Amino acid sequence: MTKKAGPAGLVNGGLAPCPKTANCVSTEQKNPNRRMPPINYEGLTLEEAKATLLSVLKTLPKTEVKIDEGPYIYAEARTYLFEFYHDVEFYFDEAKKVIHFRSASRLGFSDFGANKRRMQAVVARFYRFADRLKASK
Repeated sequence: MTKKAGPAGLVNGGLAPCPKTANCVSTEQKNPNRRMPPINYEGLTLEEAKATLLSVLKTLPKTEVKIDEGPYIYAEARTYLFEFYHDVEFYFDEAKKVIHFRSASRLGFSDFGANKRRMQAVVARFYRFADRLKASK
């Protein structure tokens, strides 16, 4: 419905914190109800991990990658029914071989778990795609 927000980008070497509303999940969130573990890409190069994540994002309906620069990816996702916009960001921490992420709704207080379900799907697909890539090496 609205396109006003957009990417928060990197802040002090990481992703921006979630707002106080309950419509955001992040790997760097302190609140355990809105925190998810980062994606581990041990056994893959940075380039392989990025290509894998980009492949995963292409499988998600109503999701479009808008920025792919260095260790940062930003995608815009829309909900099925009312097409509300959500901002989805990823940051590759090459030293720790993990991908941090943040998914936040642009409107409202609650998203009824939409961001968490989306990111659970991204994580599951990433590991499935990565396992296939590792097996083919």
